[in-house]
Amino acid sequence: MNWDTHLEAAEAEVTSDPGECNLPSLTTARALQRKSFPPVSWLVQDLLPEGLTLLAGKPKLGKSWLALQLAYGIAAGTEVLGRPAEQGHVLYTALEDNQRRLKDRLEKSAPPRAVWPDKLCLDVEWPRLDEGGLEQFATWVDNNPDARLVIIDTLATVRPSASLRESQYQGDYAALRGLHRLANKAAISIVVIHHVRKADAEDAFDTVSGSTGLTGAADTTLILTKTTDGTVLYGRGRDLPETERALDFDPTTCRWSDLGRPSDVFGSETRIAIRAALTAGKQNPTEIAEHGDLDYNLCAKTLQRMAEGGEIEKGGRGRYRLRPDPFVQ
Repeated sequence: MNWDTHLEAAEAEVTSDPGECNLPSLTTARALQRKSFPPVSWLVQDLLPEGLTLLAGKPKLGKSWLALQLAYGIAAGTEVLGRPAEQGHVLYTALEDNQRRLKDRLEKSAPPRAVWPDKLCLDVEWPRLDEGGLEQFATWVDNNPDARLVIIDTLATVRPSASLRESQYQGDYAALRGLHRLANKAAISIVVIHHVRKADAEDAFDTVSGSTGLTGAADTTLILTKTTDGTVLYGRGRDLPETERALDFDPTTCRWSDLGRPSDVFGSETRIAIRAALTAGKQNPTEIAEHGDLDYNLCAKTLQRMAEGGEIEKGGRGRYRLRPDPFVQ
């Protein structure tokens, strides 16, 4: 690289008037210290914050049912997975469905005899982001001052065409960048539905189809996956502490419910007995083993594994306690 050439070009752009220099807007640490910012706004507490969220999972697992549950709960101002939802206008673009299928899904999942909310806007067609789609999302947000949520189902239906000059990471990051800016500028949540790859991974977030450019561009990533024990929703984000929730889908109501932490729901009989003893106020291995009618050695080893895995906490002097569940208020 010829640094002299680059320096000469930069010097040629600099004028005698500093106000004409196209420098980025800067702030000092001192000025930042004096600023006050509102707290993070949650559409669904401890589940869906403002910003861009990527919701990924395998086909036919129920992502669209969960997305519709989010859309309806926020538009109606009721609840989602047992958590209060902040009411506002919602735009749900179901781009792999049609109006007949949408009506059928709402008839199955909406509360009986309920009047469906006017604040829930639906569409089954939308241009790609680089063909006017991003501008149309921005226009809808501008036209609805109380807009809170936009859902795009799925990313593949709106993402721009790949450029041969970009790496996969660059293309994936660029595909979500405009949505990220819109979500944060308008202080709303945009949820983008995506798929995971067939191969499993030790970290569920590594299963998102594509490169890490997608999860890197998103503020929050939610992974809906089927384990040997049951369905789990994994969450991780800039404002969302890493979390795991065991979910259950009711085919009668076509709604998901939050069962609690997977360790509480899917644990072995020994672990369930230990958690019951801890809930009852027992703290040391002897008390816990006696309460749960457990072998002492098995109980002590399981307690140690549970503490190492973060399921429970050590309280000192051979004592243990349950970790607080952030979803329980």
